[in-house]
Amino acid sequence: MPVTGECPDLLPHGWIVKKTSDKTHFYYYNYETGESTWTKPAPDIDVGAVAMAAAAAVGEKPSPKRSVEGDGSDRHNKRRKREQSSAPSKGASSTSAKDPTGKVRVVHILKKHNKSSRPSSWREEKITRSLDEAREELEGIRSMILEQESNPEELLEVFRSLAEEESDCSSAKRRGDLGFFEFKKMKRNFSEVAFKLEVNEVSELVETSSGVHLICRLA
Repeated sequence: MPVTGECPDLLPHGWIVKKTSDKTHFYYYNYETGESTWTKPAPDIDVGAVAMAAAAAVGEKPSPKRSVEGDGSDRHNKRRKREQSSAPSKGASSTSAKDPTGKVRVVHILKKHNKSSRPSSWREEKITRSLDEAREELEGIRSMILEQESNPEELLEVFRSLAEEESDCSSAKRRGDLGFFEFKKMKRNFSEVAFKLEVNEVSELVETSSGVHLICRLA
């Protein structure tokens, strides 16, 4: 059931509370995985501390504290390893190749215009804005996103929210997420930019026959 009342605290890492569109209920959203649920996620538990307390209760000498799955520093280290593994190795960057290998994952925002290959979307049956107007709108969106540049998690949340509301791509229903794709799957100039971005980096405007794009790399 939806959560009512005040926003609860003590949520696990990555989880936040959001309001439904009618502002009458809260739900839980994970900005790292995109998962949403009405059920409150269980808080992170320091298993090491629990084990030490149990040992003390029976008079045993607790073993040295070790990093466990629920520990914040361990989770941070794992996230850094994932990010490092997704980055090109020094001296062998895939972006220098004619057709880079591997896959990337991005979120994007698309603004179509009246010269787009298909000037219609789920937002507008007939798109009449000019190319210059599409550029101007997307530049404004980019400026809003980059206000959170010092906080990657908040930047990504703002990007996803704006993609859901503003993008003319059907991926708006997935908050702009295109999933993992190979270089050749997308239009070449789109892929060239996507594969060169660092994780959590926001691109400049990218133009294809579909319209004008803004891209943020996830992995």
